[in-house]
Amino acid sequence: MKLKSNEIAGFIRRPPQHVRAVLIYGPDGGQVREVSDKIAKTVVEDLSDPFQVADLVPENLKDEPSRIADEAAAISLTGGRRLVRLRGATDAVAPATELALGAETGDSLIILEAGGLEVRSKLRKLFESENQAAAIPCYLDSGAGLDAVIRETLSAFDVRATPDALAYMIEHLGGDRRVTRSELEKLALYVGSGGEASLQDAQQLVGDSSALA
Repeated sequence: MKLKSNEIAGFIRRPPQHVRAVLIYGPDGGQVREVSDKIAKTVVEDLSDPFQVADLVPENLKDEPSRIADEAAAISLTGGRRLVRLRGATDAVAPATELALGAETGDSLIILEAGGLEVRSKLRKLFESENQAAAIPCYLDSGAGLDAVIRETLSAFDVRATPDALAYMIEHLGGDRRVTRSELEKLALYVGSGGEASLQDAQQLVGDSSALA
């Protein structure tokens, strides 16, 4: 399933029950992880729970191509849905993923995290063409999107930013969502709840994460 841009936010908040696997990909690794965590927590509250969560990497599939399917089909010893996460996914894991989509895995959810994938990517095509799977792209934050991330993050700490500070941060952030949030949290803690970040504050505390792009 190929999601439209206006469908992504709602999907992340509440993935449809019929979706068995989600591919999250793009050049912004921090955003990929953030989206992955949000979707994962709709299935499992504690992502470190070894009884409900299986964390895999591509190397696990070299000798066991059925590993994704096997983990998804396993029954949680503590009850509840199972979650299978595969980080660092590439086209090489497409056959193992296709095998899992064709297997009986109950109500488990499979999440794959990948970097940038071309339009011709086998993995992308698999997730975009399957009704029980979905693909979510994560592009670098910029412009209005980055502005929204900055305001949202600072607002959580009850901190505002002057227009020139905001303009500075839009110019120097956006290379990686996790780095962006980390820099903003550092700024917010420095300014303090109820405060306003000035241009000088931003210049002093916010690194140039846009260089990561």
